[in-house]
Amino acid sequence: MGDVFVLLAGIDAYDAKSVTDLRGCRNDVVAAAAFLRSRCPAAKIEELHDAAATRAAVIDGIHRHLGRARRGDTALFWFSGHGSELRVPEGLQHLESGPMMQTLVCADSRTPGVPDLLDKELSLLLDEIAGRGAHVAVVLDSCHSEGASRDTALVRAVPSLRAKPVRPALLPELGGRPYETVGRSTARHVALAAARRFEFALEMELDGQWRGVFSWALLRALNRLGPETYRELLVAARVDVEARSFNQVPRLYPEVPGLPDQPFLGGATVRPEAGMLIRSGRQGWELDAGSCHGLPPAGDDDLRVALPGSGAPKEARVTRVLTERSLVTPLGWRPDPERQYPVVFSRVPLPATTVAGVPAETIGRSPFVRLAGPSEAPELRVVDGVRIEGPDGKVIDGSGPLLPRLEHVARWRQIRDLNNPLSRLAGAVSLEIIPAGEGATPIVAEGGEIHLWYEEGAPPEILIRLRNRTGRRLYCVLLDLTSGYRVHAELFEGAFIDARSDGWALNRRPVRVSLPPGRPVRPGSSVREWLKLLVAEEQFSSTPFDLPALDRAHTAGRGPMVLHGLRDAEHAGDGVHDWAALTVPVLTTVPQKTPRWTSPLAMLRSWRRTA
Repeated sequence: MGDVFVLLAGIDAYDAKSVTDLRGCRNDVVAAAAFLRSRCPAAKIEELHDAAATRAAVIDGIHRHLGRARRGDTALFWFSGHGSELRVPEGLQHLESGPMMQTLVCADSRTPGVPDLLDKELSLLLDEIAGRGAHVAVVLDSCHSEGASRDTALVRAVPSLRAKPVRPALLPELGGRPYETVGRSTARHVALAAARRFEFALEMELDGQWRGVFSWALLRALNRLGPETYRELLVAARVDVEARSFNQVPRLYPEVPGLPDQPFLGGATVRPEAGMLIRSGRQGWELDAGSCHGLPPAGDDDLRVALPGSGAPKEARVTRVLTERSLVTPLGWRPDPERQYPVVFSRVPLPATTVAGVPAETIGRSPFVRLAGPSEAPELRVVDGVRIEGPDGKVIDGSGPLLPRLEHVARWRQIRDLNNPLSRLAGAVSLEIIPAGEGATPIVAEGGEIHLWYEEGAPPEILIRLRNRTGRRLYCVLLDLTSGYRVHAELFEGAFIDARSDGWALNRRPVRVSLPPGRPVRPGSSVREWLKLLVAEEQFSSTPFDLPALDRAHTAGRGPMVLHGLRDAEHAGDGVHDWAALTVPVLTTVPQKTPRWTSPLAMLRSWRRTA
């Protein structure tokens, strides 16, 4: 493994009066640096914060620092800040098919004589490094669509510039490059971007501090999955992003198989072989994992670790989460201060869903929902005292007792978002979706989700394969979270999959994926559902995860249960064991026109998501 060179730029404060300040960009790159130092200790990291992240400093950092990367090395550029657009400068029309170019807004951009950093300039700089044989990646937590910011969330974009920048202020190499060598040839670097060109990249308060939603979600995915591929990371991050931002879909460039299917940073990050440890330190008992590893702030007894194994659990409550470590208090046992103890999570926090438009007395002391605070964007909104709407304004439900319906939707969201922040089982089992039929290969994820299509009015049929990649047997359950807010395990109710063996949903029978009953099959109609794979060292019950469809929820005999991890789903006395989770969104669409051929992209190579 070669050297790893990292340049991180986070800009909250801008020099130009026309550019609004942000709140979470510095936090993004500080968290990214802490993660990289913990998982890639030898990485050579440079950070540019606020006024230090000028256009000249960013270009110099790429040239001087990232430019040290040679064949076998890795270079990463991470930018958190404003994005925008400007009119294509004179003489550079050959580099862009439309009238506008995307840009990154540096700390001194839009001051006299200082333009934004053009996306084509960035591509030129990074491709030059890749041309020397280095593995090059870029993370962009910014966007290019103008949007109104709110107190509860900020949009990382500023108005487009209609005036064309002066050519001498741009990199002179741009004008000397032919059409096919700047941004139009086969990609030489891989990019993870916060949103599509016409969408917003939001920042908001997450885990007690302002963060970019995409940076926060990507670091959570990196902590859960470890050195998996860029495509797999995007799928995992997209689930967290869409749960908090309805008009933001992270994207991957390029989409075609190849670069995106390489491990993150070429596999330079490593997952600790021993998992997590608690040990005696100066401040008492410490856990060797902190916020940079994806741990949320410690709450009221909602974050616990325990010694793995059978028998009565020996737990410790996390009392304070620091950057690289956490403080813990053993519960009911006295560990030996001369020893280190391997631990796994026995309880993880499941935040209550925030709601607006309903009186506090209606919610009461519900463990699933709470009133949104003045600085929070509500995840659910009650209109006219009856109708429940999501953050995108779409009606979720409009009839029946209010609190049970709110709790039902909140419980569904908690199951979808349930994850183990750190697990040795991350990446242990892969989930593959294969078109039913002879000789079909697994579908490649596009845009962070699996796409299925109706064909001549008939719904698609698929096979779902679970592949144990380890040398030991593992227990798996596959949950289906439907658009009707139902959760069931009928596809794979629970079984051990032997070492290096496969398990199949419905005993290898085809799974038909169709629009909900009553929805007309017409061009453009679509439905999204989520497959959630749960993997554990020991058997657990899938029954506590069951939820009926929302339109049947208020007639169901059993209410939703509070689950803080797989231990709650196990039989009493089973002890505590490690577990991991994976969530894959699946979008099924009726095409505008019936295709006469299968997309080559879907059949070029196997797509594999790992849990």
